[in-house]
Amino acid sequence: MPAFALFAIVAIVGALGAALEEQPRPNLTEWQETKANESAAEAAVVAKQKKMAAVDKAVELLEGLQAQVLKEGEEEAATYNKFACWCKDTTADKLEAIQKGEDEKDALSTEIGRLSDHRDQLDTDIQSEEGAIAADEQAMKEATHEREQTHNLYKTNDADLTAALEALQGAIKMLKASKSPSLAQIKYVSETVRTATVLADALGVGGGAAQKLATMFLQEPADEAPANEVQMEDYKFHSDDIIATLEKLLDEFRAEKDEVDKAEVSSVKAYDSLMQEETHAVKVAKAAMAQKKQEREDTIDDIASNSQQLSTV
Repeated sequence: MPAFALFAIVAIVGALGAALEEQPRPNLTEWQETKANESAAEAAVVAKQKKMAAVDKAVELLEGLQAQVLKEGEEEAATYNKFACWCKDTTADKLEAIQKGEDEKDALSTEIGRLSDHRDQLDTDIQSEEGAIAADEQAMKEATHEREQTHNLYKTNDADLTAALEALQGAIKMLKASKSPSLAQIKYVSETVRTATVLADALGVGGGAAQKLATMFLQEPADEAPANEVQMEDYKFHSDDIIATLEKLLDEFRAEKDEVDKAEVSSVKAYDSLMQEETHAVKVAKAAMAQKKQEREDTIDDIASNSQQLSTV
């Protein structure tokens, strides 16, 4: 250790000793008072420390409470923010779902209305097809009835004309073969002419030839013979004219027979054409009606399906 340091220490110790020697020593009473003051001071310090400990504890509790409140406030704010965001998101989702539901309802209601209108239109179309089928079938029924009547009339006229033609041909052949016909032959010719003229009048044919024959042969009933030989001679005198008139009437009957046959052929052709056309129309209408009925059933199913969906939206 340096000498200077030692010297300093010695000087300090000497100063302390001189100071102690200068202070007087306390007596008993002073010492007791000093001790009592020291004890009181210590007690005051202890009391103060106890009070300060309580205050510190309260401050600590308050600080802890403040920290807890702040923490809980922050947690509550975080929870609120989270809840607010959830509410916001949920509200937006709900509003979107509600709007979507309303849109679906509107779309379903619109579709149901469209399908209902389509079903009603199909009902109208089906009724129209049924009416068309009924009309076509009625037309075929009436045409068949008319064809039967026309054919029956044809058969009657054909039979009459055929018989008249054969009778006229026989009369002409007989008159040509005998220049001097007997009374029986003249009677046969007279009956043939009578029948032919009646038929000619009914059919509207013959004209002047039929009238001329009527004048020649129908002046007396068919069952009465010419009155005398003068009438026989008169017939012989006009025999060529009678034959020519009979041949003219025969030609007109042949022409009428041809017209009747042509009319029958034409009637059959028209009937067959009509029946073919109407049958095809009925077939097409029935197919269309069947398709529309199926479409109607499908439409009704679609209406039920959309209505079910609408009730759950």
